[in-house]
Amino acid sequence: MKKVLKKIAAVLCAVLMIGSFAACNEKVISAYDIAVKNGFQGTEQEWLASLHGEDGKDGQDLTAISLYQAAQENGYEGSYLDFCRDVLKVEVSQNNNVDIIARNVTSVVSINCGFLKTAYDLWGMPHKQAYSSAGSGVIIDLDQEKGDALIVTNYHVIYDVNSLETNKISPAIWLYSYGSLMGGFSYKNNQFYDSYGEGVKATYVGGAMGYDIALLRVENSDYIKNGVLSEAIIGDSDQIRMGEKVYAIGNPSDEGIAVTEGIVSVESEYITMETSDGQSEVNFRVIRTDAAINGGNSGGALFNASGELVGIVNAKNIESQVDNVGYALPATKVKNLCDNILQSDKNYGDDCAHVATLGIITQITDTETYFDTHGALRVREEITVAQLATNGVAKGLLKVGDVIKEIKIGNGEWFEVTKQYQIPDRLLLVKLGDVVQIKRIDAEGNEGIVEIPFTNSSYFTVYK
Repeated sequence: MKKVLKKIAAVLCAVLMIGSFAACNEKVISAYDIAVKNGFQGTEQEWLASLHGEDGKDGQDLTAISLYQAAQENGYEGSYLDFCRDVLKVEVSQNNNVDIIARNVTSVVSINCGFLKTAYDLWGMPHKQAYSSAGSGVIIDLDQEKGDALIVTNYHVIYDVNSLETNKISPAIWLYSYGSLMGGFSYKNNQFYDSYGEGVKATYVGGAMGYDIALLRVENSDYIKNGVLSEAIIGDSDQIRMGEKVYAIGNPSDEGIAVTEGIVSVESEYITMETSDGQSEVNFRVIRTDAAINGGNSGGALFNASGELVGIVNAKNIESQVDNVGYALPATKVKNLCDNILQSDKNYGDDCAHVATLGIITQITDTETYFDTHGALRVREEITVAQLATNGVAKGLLKVGDVIKEIKIGNGEWFEVTKQYQIPDRLLLVKLGDVVQIKRIDAEGNEGIVEIPFTNSSYFTVYK
């Protein structure tokens, strides 16, 4: 612990000295006070002397990014740029940063999937035919020492309606990191092969077609143990700003990892797409960007300028009169869904998502446009209960006209609801047995807290 504190303090001092910022003289932040709060015992002079460490080496391997990650682990909720402005008192621009992009590239993989379908010869006789598809994925959990990785991608990347597999999921999924040799599929002796590439075999963990998200896992891989790979830093996609610079990284045209640049065109909107099986249509909440998106980018990453993952690329508008319109699923929602899928695998033994539903329909009854403390233009929505299902879990607890202010799941923290979409996004985290608390103001102006127990599996919708 002491060594970590020394490193944090050393980097903090170094950053604060850059450019002789006026904030160096402010009383708002005292690195010594932080050290004391975190366990250091001694005078400020002793603390300053301790920063030199052994042979002056402490702090050399710590970066502003790692300092930001440590702050996140201790409850900081702002973006990396906010952290630099608020805590380090350093103004960070959104200029091109090839070092950050390079790190991001190592957290994205190309994906090739092998399938079998029924084909017919000239005489009408059926036979198995092998074929493949390509996409991208993002590493969201990495243990290089063990050779383990968890990768998120789009459901439609690893699913094909013509597949002979019962679940239509590819039985042969290979991942390729940046710079690795991408092979060609072959199928012989009832088995798929990565003919001449350096692919890492992955297995399907679970997913939800209705959310277009799937999880893949690699275990005990020598390539992962020895490869140049990293875990994506998942940002808060609720905090993205219109006009913010973003980078799309993926496997366009199945030619390997590539980077394109753009901005956030729309922070949050809905598009309608067919599900992977073509049987129904789903409304997806997405981030719109003008970064170039092409076939093969599906399942890849959308990063902000500070290197945080803010979206999973899933679609583009291909109408002839439309240019530079691509879409990404918000990273915060994707993370909640991934946690749900992993929890469902643990508790239910299946590969589906079990999503809690309150049995209510909400509406936006008021909006407020304002500039936040960082100068970003925001819109706050007032969310009101419009309808209650007859047998829904919230029946008799919430009432039509209630304004929902905050929500708390189990033993978690209170979450302020400022957008309509945040309610279903938070419900992705609810597990069977959890009690959901809602702070609300009724139609008469009375404030109160409603407790809603999710004790019945019928209060959950299963997404396969």
